[in-house]
Amino acid sequence: MAKTHAGSCPTVSQNERAYRRLKDDIVSLRLKPGDALNEAGLCAELGLGRTPVNQALHRLMHEGLVRILPRKGVLVQPLSMDEFAHLIEVRRLTEPPCAALAAGRIGEAALAQLDAILAAAPADLDAILESDRRFHAVIAEASGNRVLAEVLAGLHGRSVRFWALSLATGHHLAEVAEEHAAILDALRRRDPEAAAAAMTAHIDSFARTLASRLG
Repeated sequence: MAKTHAGSCPTVSQNERAYRRLKDDIVSLRLKPGDALNEAGLCAELGLGRTPVNQALHRLMHEGLVRILPRKGVLVQPLSMDEFAHLIEVRRLTEPPCAALAAGRIGEAALAQLDAILAAAPADLDAILESDRRFHAVIAEASGNRVLAEVLAGLHGRSVRFWALSLATGHHLAEVAEEHAAILDALRRRDPEAAAAAMTAHIDSFARTLASRLG
C-alpha cells in the first residue's frame, strides 16, 4: 500500500484511485459499453478493498457511465443514439455561448495554453482525449463564468466515450485539429461571433461523424 502523509486519509486516496482508473477504462473504451463488471474482480485487479471500488462505481453511476442493477451486478452504460442526440443538443446550447464569452475575456496566458495544446502531438488515445479535455476546459475557464465551466466539465465527461468512438474514423482527428485551430483563431482575434460559429461547426462535425458510426 502506498505511504500516506500524516493527517491524510488513505480511504479518500483509494476512492479516487479506483474512480480514476475505472473512468479512464470506460471512457477510452477499454471497458466496452454493455460490459458486465464484477466487483470482486475489480477489487482484485485494482488491489483495493470493496469500499473504495463500490464508492467509485456509485460516482460513475451518477455520471451516467455505469448502471448498477440491484442483486444483478454492474454494467458499463451502453451507448445510445438518444443519449448522443441529447448531449449534442446541450452542447449546441452551451458551448458556442461559452466560446463567445471567452473571446471577449480571454487573456494571453490562456491563449498560450491553447497554443501549447494544439502544438502537442498526443501519442495514444488517452493522450488525445486528455488534450481535447484540456482545450475545452481552458476555453470554459476563460469565459469567466465558473458555473458554466463546471456544467461543461460534466458534459464533457458524459461525451468523451462518444468522442473516443469517433476517432475510429481515420480522417476525424485531422478535422478536429483544423476545427480547434479555427476556434483558437477566433479567440485570438477577440471575435465572439466567429468563436461561437467555429464552436458550432466543431460540434456539428462531431455529430455527423458519430451519427455515421452509430447509425
